[in-house]
Amino acid sequence: MKEVKEKLEEIKKLYNQLTLANDLDELKEEAKVEAYQKNQELSEDVLRLIDEVIEAEPTNSEVLFWKIKLYNGPHFEDVSIMLSTAEEIIERFKEEKKSLMSAYDWLAWIYDTKLDLKEKAIELFHDKLIEISLIKEDYSLQATEFGETYYLIAQLYKEKGDLETAGSFYKLAIEQYPDHYYATYQGGMLFFEREDYDAALPMLQGFHRYHGNEYSSAIAKVILEHYESGRLKNRWDYLHLMYSIGLDYPKEMDCKDAKEFGQKYSALIDRELEENPNNLYALRMKARHYLDVDKNSKKAFEILQRYFGLVGKIEDSLYFMYYELGQKVGIDIEELNLPIDIDAFYGYNLMTRFLEKAGSLRDEEEDSKALVYYQIAKKIGKATYPKLQLFLKEGKGDKINNNAHGFAMLCNNLGIAIRNVEMLTEGDYKNEDCELALRLHQEGYDYSPFWENLDSGMRIAEAMEEYDVVIRYGEELLTYYDAYSNSWMVIKNRLLENLIHADRYEEAEVFFQELRKGFEKSGVENEDVVREMIEAAANILTYVRYQKKEFQKTIDMTEDFFANPIYFDLNDHVAYVNYWFSLGWSYHGLNNSVKAQEFFDLLKERYDGGEDYQATVDRIPEEYTMEKKDREAFQRLHSYLKKEVSNEVDFSLTTKNGTNERHIEQLVQMVCGQEVESTSIWFTDSLYVKMVNRHETDSETGERFDWLVDVYLPEEHVTIRYDLIESEEVEKSLFGMIRKKVRKKEMYVFFYHYEEGSDEAKGYVDFEEEEKHYKNLAQSYWNWLMNKGIA
Repeated sequence: MKEVKEKLEEIKKLYNQLTLANDLDELKEEAKVEAYQKNQELSEDVLRLIDEVIEAEPTNSEVLFWKIKLYNGPHFEDVSIMLSTAEEIIERFKEEKKSLMSAYDWLAWIYDTKLDLKEKAIELFHDKLIEISLIKEDYSLQATEFGETYYLIAQLYKEKGDLETAGSFYKLAIEQYPDHYYATYQGGMLFFEREDYDAALPMLQGFHRYHGNEYSSAIAKVILEHYESGRLKNRWDYLHLMYSIGLDYPKEMDCKDAKEFGQKYSALIDRELEENPNNLYALRMKARHYLDVDKNSKKAFEILQRYFGLVGKIEDSLYFMYYELGQKVGIDIEELNLPIDIDAFYGYNLMTRFLEKAGSLRDEEEDSKALVYYQIAKKIGKATYPKLQLFLKEGKGDKINNNAHGFAMLCNNLGIAIRNVEMLTEGDYKNEDCELALRLHQEGYDYSPFWENLDSGMRIAEAMEEYDVVIRYGEELLTYYDAYSNSWMVIKNRLLENLIHADRYEEAEVFFQELRKGFEKSGVENEDVVREMIEAAANILTYVRYQKKEFQKTIDMTEDFFANPIYFDLNDHVAYVNYWFSLGWSYHGLNNSVKAQEFFDLLKERYDGGEDYQATVDRIPEEYTMEKKDREAFQRLHSYLKKEVSNEVDFSLTTKNGTNERHIEQLVQMVCGQEVESTSIWFTDSLYVKMVNRHETDSETGERFDWLVDVYLPEEHVTIRYDLIESEEVEKSLFGMIRKKVRKKEMYVFFYHYEEGSDEAKGYVDFEEEEKHYKNLAQSYWNWLMNKGIA
């Protein structure tokens, strides 16, 4: 199977190198001779490969289509082989509906183009229509093939000069395939030229709506011609179409810009709105006039207020402009809660416009505004999705909803909108909307392999911690890239991170080692790819060190990985940063501060102060960035707090016999020594301890010194301060005749409370005045500190 696939790829590659007839005609004689010779060699190679594939896999229909193409020239030209091969496909591959449809198209084309037998071609298309009617459950394919075949029959009748019959088949084509590129234009122009304006209008509107491009100007020109000759009097539907095209392509309408074109029809629009203020076409034209010609947002908004007041619902992408103008004038249009009655084309278009605006707002860090646009996009997407799904699954509803690729894109965008709404509202992703998003990306991909659904599916699955789903999406996404390309490596890294987040230790390690082995064997020397491989190593090393606490194993893995010089040769900065960082933290975990300091110093010396790796330098533990005396104080504090409590004694905070005062002074002096003013540590994620050495404090009552021990408990939103206050007081004798100065030391306990989200306390509360819960906390932590051995 793999060999056949490779040969088919080779056939395609060689065939695309052929110089075809039109290109041959433009060559000079000498170049032609070379081209003929090359065509012969290429064609013979292609034919050899075709025969090999047919022999290896006789049931492969794809190779037979290459055979038809090959015998259509430029070297081999044999109509009989083309006919027989197409007939063979029709005979042998009845159940391969797409192949069957294509074979009928080829057969009819050969009879029409090669043999000039249009009647036979029409006959074959009628046979094809019978086969189309037999298609079961694939409603999308059936409607598309009906529309395409009716269009091809219409073209043949048009070439025969039978315009009446051609028109009938154009109508049938549009019924089945409303956005058919050629049928909308050619059918619409046929009816318009015959002045069957009612039949022409939906086709011409469809071409501009679904495919609006510079060819639309030809439509506008013939509308203008018929209008000026009086044949389109009071046809505001046509005037609106012509006006819309003219504003989009003013130069094609012989105007220098949209303003010049729009001004021509300003008076006409105003007269109509005076006589018929509810003319919806005229209102839309007037709104565009204010937007594109007069540049008056306020008046454009007022016109759209009138328009939507009459329409009373959201039915196309004009709503986006209405909403945006409302934002400009300070009115929230969403409060109107207009019902959504929109087809798949406009639904996708409108949802995507809101989604793109949300994305741009996020880029500008306007998250609160972005959230509103994501929510509207989500609402529109959820209203549109069922219509597409209903047609694709059951064949019901408007055939404009027949768009498998559009469905895939809508699924992707709706999934993105849902994920971002959850992200910006701090959702937990465990809800029905996220479950829907997860299904959407798979469902969209199943209908049309659209790689973005795989990437977006991975993202929502990662957020939902659906680890197996991440793997499923990721493995499929890998097939879109060459092995060991940068994009392929990024996906591999995401899959590794997924296993790490799932805490699947053994799988993660095997995955990493296989990735490393394959990469080193590949010989890839792209520095971006090397960076990704190093990032993968950093991920697994962090996992082993930080989550598994296997510090020695991390050291061994780090040394083993970076023993390969390729990483330093091809991306030395990334290699050194990760090498030193991993070893520094690992030795720190082993309490080997000397070795840890060695690697952290290397990291600081080379990268501190630079832009690229400052964030990594800033993640070095604080103690390794301190001066020696500060580091030693920090280590004394850390060592003290790590001591196990062997004998629990109660050191009551209400005791006033001087015991607590001696203990706090001894503790602070032991940790800070004589030279260090203060030291602190996050001992755990929920406990921060700070000690401040004896220092003078401002006091209105005389000289004062404080020793502080602060215990900050973020989950309680409180700091408990044990404060030893040394003050000077004057004592008097019994009769007040003799006075002397006496130094007193007394410990107090204060509580500083913080509001959630704030890092600043509003004053303090004395121990005696505090609630029982906090008093108990203070006593508990004081006992914990004292029982570690200072007392």
